[in-house]
Formats: sequence, C-alpha cells, structure tokens
Amino acid sequence: MLLYLHGFESSPASLKIIQTQDYLQAQGVDANLLFAPQQPPRMRAIRAMLDELIEKQPISAVMGSSLGGFWTHYVVSQLHRRQRQVRGVLINPAVHPYSWMPEEMVERVHPYTQEHYQLDINDREVLIAAEEQFSQDVDLMVLLQAGDERLDYQLARDYYRTQRMLVEQGGDHSFVDFPRYLPAVLEFLDVL
Repeated sequence: MLLYLHGFESSPASLKIIQTQDYLQAQGVDANLLFAPQQPPRMRAIRAMLDELIEKQPISAVMGSSLGGFWTHYVVSQLHRRQRQVRGVLINPAVHPYSWMPEEMVERVHPYTQEHYQLDINDREVLIAAEEQFSQDVDLMVLLQAGDERLDYQLARDYYRTQRMLVEQGGDHSFVDFPRYLPAVLEFLDVL
C-alpha cells in the first residue's frame, strides 16, 4: 500500500493525490494501491489514525506534502523501528510545525469537511512528541520549490540535508508541475 498524507486542512481530493492516482492508473497499477485518507483536523487524532495504520496495514511506501510531509517522516520512522524498511517522499514538507501551532485555543472550520474544531497547546505538544520519534536513519526523498509562499523551503533544505533532495527555484507551496517527478518518485518508492 502506498500511503499518501495530504497537508493541513486539505483533503484526498488534493491535486497531487489526483495526479498520482491518474499516473498510477496510466501505468496499469491497481488503483487500490494508493490510500489517501481524510485526516482529522486535530494533531492527536492524526497521530492516533497513523499509529493504527502502522499497526494494521501493509504500508510499503509513504508520500506526503506540507504537514503530510512531517507525518510521512513520522510513519517511516515508526516502521523503521519495527524493522520495516519503507521509503518516504516529502513534498514541500513542514519542518517544526509546532512552531506555528497556537498556545491558546483557536476555533477553526476545516475548509473541506466543514468540521468545527479547536487547535491549542495540546496540538503543539503532540507534534513535538511526534518529532522526537523521528529517525534520521531512514530513506527519504525531499522535493522543494523555493517559491513556496507558505513554508520557508530553507528550513526543510537544512533539516533534510543528509537525504536525497531536489530544490527548484520558483514554484509554490502546491509544488508546480508535480507530475514531472512522479516517475522518479514512484521508482524511488519501489512502486513502479
């Protein structure tokens, strides 16, 4: 199973997920190989969902963008601890996302699910605890575009400097023209 983790307040209908599905289908790969769940909005709930997937599903590769890139590193690290060598691809990943979590309670509405929820210091603490579980002894590919308007690409460039990395000038947070890299990404993940 190829697990794809979307970004913060995104959905399985994100363009990169659709592009990945379309590419896999064009290559004759079973559409059920790709699993891109709707993630809950709270960090504790995301971690609980991922921990359950790690325990119960045959994850063979992981991809994630933005906050999903952060969680991709977490999943690959947890699988590594279980002696399961799974690779991950991080696309414009969030680095230290707890730094932009609120300390006081903030009410939000998820733009796709319309769910009303709150973010607070507990979400920050979950992210800090998850990052403490990161292993640097895992096999990652990091795709960055310097024109990312939401996240400072330099943070990811520096944090992941020992991993395979591609940094493009220009682009944006969505990672412009992502399908160009799908052949290399899916080969790296041993999907194709």
